Amino acid sequence: MIQLKVKYVRYSAVSQTGSRQLLDTNKYDLVVKEQCSGTIAFAKRPKAGELLKMIHSKNVSDLYVQEFSRLGRDSFDTLSTLNACQQNDVNVHILDMNISSKINGKANPVFKMFSHIISVVAEQQREGLLEITAMGRLSAKMRGVTFGRKPGTNERKSDFLLKEKSKRIIKYLALGNYTIRDVAKLTETSTTTVLKVKRLGEETKILMTTK
Repeated sequence: MIQLKVKYVRYSAVSQTGSRQLLDTNKYDLVVKEQCSGTIAFAKRPKAGELLKMIHSKNVSDLYVQEFSRLGRDSFDTLSTLNACQQNDVNVHILDMNISSKINGKANPVFKMFSHIISVVAEQQREGLLEITAMGRLSAKMRGVTFGRKPGTNERKSDFLLKEKSKRIIKYLALGNYTIRDVAKLTETSTTTVLKVKRLGEETKILMTTK
């Protein structure tokens, strides 16, 4: 099985080229380079996604990145990428920190410490996000904001059928000469609305049930 030393290069703006990250490309078997936002999850980036497939296929022995942030959009994502590398025996090298996940084939305790720090930060971020969301909902409720279905969504059948557009739909349906699609075009509505008017019209006996 061929295993490659791969460097992953990501840069954000179209005007950028990632030139600083490409100064030592001759040291690697493969350089995976892509331009995309750092807010995109690692697995969902086109090139990074392909790189992950290579990692899971055990075609990568070493992965080089300029800094930890290149491995994910946030702490959660970075940790997920690191776990994938660990599970597939990939030695990860963080060039700016001059640190690798393995030394002489054995796990590097210092790198592991950094991974644990990232894990703790990730958990704190998760808890903080949940707390902020809960506080936001509570604050909104205190201001009178309601959640769920908007008021008026469950309007009465009679109110719905008395709308001008509904009455026009009923008029064409009552003639019996038009298809649902024809009525939708004539009344500039969707076929879904026409079908709803037809169903409610038949339920309320405004329209005769068609067999």
